[in-house]
Amino acid sequence: MNLLVSLVLEMYWFLLRLTIRPLIQGLDAIDGELSDGKIPVFAVAHHTILLSALAYRGRPATLLASLSKDGELAAGFLRKRGFKLVRGSSSRGGKEALENLLSAIAQGNPIAITFDGPRGPRLKPKAGIAVCGWHTSGSIFFLKHTLEPSRWFPRGICVHLKSWDRFILPLPGCRWRTEFVRIELPEKTTHSREEWVDCALNSIAEHARSAYAEY
Repeated sequence: MNLLVSLVLEMYWFLLRLTIRPLIQGLDAIDGELSDGKIPVFAVAHHTILLSALAYRGRPATLLASLSKDGELAAGFLRKRGFKLVRGSSSRGGKEALENLLSAIAQGNPIAITFDGPRGPRLKPKAGIAVCGWHTSGSIFFLKHTLEPSRWFPRGICVHLKSWDRFILPLPGCRWRTEFVRIELPEKTTHSREEWVDCALNSIAEHARSAYAEY
């Protein structure tokens, strides 16, 4: 069964790459940080995993995937796309996963975290992404995806699954805009870690509500 699902995913990805028309904004800010030796952290809403992988494809990053069966499937798929994977989540293997993410940052690898995964609540960020943001030299970038409506698909050419996160499956021919939005946060020297982490979580949650309240 896993082999069949993997083959379907590969065919699906191939069709997407042939037919999608994304508009990506904000990569220049990320490239600027990387050229300065700074390591960014990417905040990804769980329901936008595929859109995020498409928007950042061909670029190195370390991603967090849960230890569940679905996480294993996602990890295998994303590894084939050239991403490095750390396994774990807030509910299982969290401490080791956080250590591995911080190790990836120390080695100069940008990291991406589905901040409300693996089981929600939807759009509510967990502490791990802000803790990683505290330890990195770069910024936290929020990935904002906007699906462009069409005559027959007012919410974009996609399928919204009836899952806890309302997962988005973009369909061939889909058009969307991705913005890598730098989250404005206070200087770390003026706040304790706990204060800064709380501020970061509140900012991510505000961006998430603003971007995805209608999805």
